[in-house]
Amino acid sequence: MRAKTSITICMGSLALFSGMPAFAELVVEGEAGKLAFGGDVELDINAQNTQDGPIFFADDIESNDEYNQSGRILLDVSGERASDTGNYARFKAQPLIKTNGDPGIDDAWFAFGTPAGQEVKVGRYEAFDLFPLGQDTVYSYSGSTSDGLYTDGQGYVYQAKEGRGRADSAGQVMFSQRSGDFYAELSTLFGDRTDFFHGAGNGGTYHGFDIDPDAKNSFIVRPVLAWSPGPWTLAAGMETNLVDNALVDERGKDISDRTGYGTRLTYAEGDWSVNGNLAYLDALEEDNLTLGLNTVWKNIGVGYIHARNEIDEVKPGTNGDFDLSVPGEYTVDTLYTSYRFPNVMSIDNFAIYLGAYYSRVDHKEIDNIDDADRYGGRLRFKYFF
Repeated sequence: MRAKTSITICMGSLALFSGMPAFAELVVEGEAGKLAFGGDVELDINAQNTQDGPIFFADDIESNDEYNQSGRILLDVSGERASDTGNYARFKAQPLIKTNGDPGIDDAWFAFGTPAGQEVKVGRYEAFDLFPLGQDTVYSYSGSTSDGLYTDGQGYVYQAKEGRGRADSAGQVMFSQRSGDFYAELSTLFGDRTDFFHGAGNGGTYHGFDIDPDAKNSFIVRPVLAWSPGPWTLAAGMETNLVDNALVDERGKDISDRTGYGTRLTYAEGDWSVNGNLAYLDALEEDNLTLGLNTVWKNIGVGYIHARNEIDEVKPGTNGDFDLSVPGEYTVDTLYTSYRFPNVMSIDNFAIYLGAYYSRVDHKEIDNIDDADRYGGRLRFKYFF
């Protein structure tokens, strides 16, 4: 007997507590379940100042002005099937077509759960965001950030995202529970994590010490607890690697021994949203503290991030007349803003964003550190389909 089907248009949420716009999904519903199709276009024209190589381990900081285009088209396919008792299974796949010709993927996961709020998710995804950035059309740092690569010799802006997900080759499993205003999750990230340290296995260093190319698989756990009464969300969590000596340097020191903590307070109602974020990382011979505050009112967004790094030891040595031994405290301060022009040409779900940022790094021991300041702007075309 042929199953009955119906086709509807609905708005689907992009991410938990994200406050982001939603896909206008085409949903096909039948007796066996439903299948939804959506996606978005995000194309950027960029102008920015960048630095190549380390900031702290060089006597000449090279600065480049770049003008380029970046972006991608994202296709979103999701499906769900439920039993008579309310138990369900669902999936999501988000392949990317990038403007540089490279293929990619955002999410690719399978989940199953119960009407009581329990869920298990397996695959590629991003776990709960403990450091949301608001309307972050464009931002960058005088250094690197915890949702990218740890680049030795640069400032590090920890944001409680080292174990959040979407790693190159590592696997992910998450257990979550919803109950009223409360939400809890335990996300894991396991496998090869050498890709997190820039150049690991191929001449990479940590505080100037060579990274041993032989590595064990890591196992990172990331528990988060969130409470969302009304327009407020209060969340706290941590992330840590449970495997000793997963990656070591030339001294045999465990550089994969990293434990971080994060908390956020969010208010979102009407035209306003405000995020206050705090993150702290305890790593080998280094600790990092990051504070963030951002707000979005109607179409304008403004954000500020302050990061303090304390380096206890680096490898002694010289590069010409420049002393590589530069432990101590340094800070990275970043200001970013953007404005959204909605419904361009009276077309729903088509917006143009203008964004800009400036980032400054300061270290007491380095005279030429001003050369590592970074800044840039972006024109973004965003369309949901």
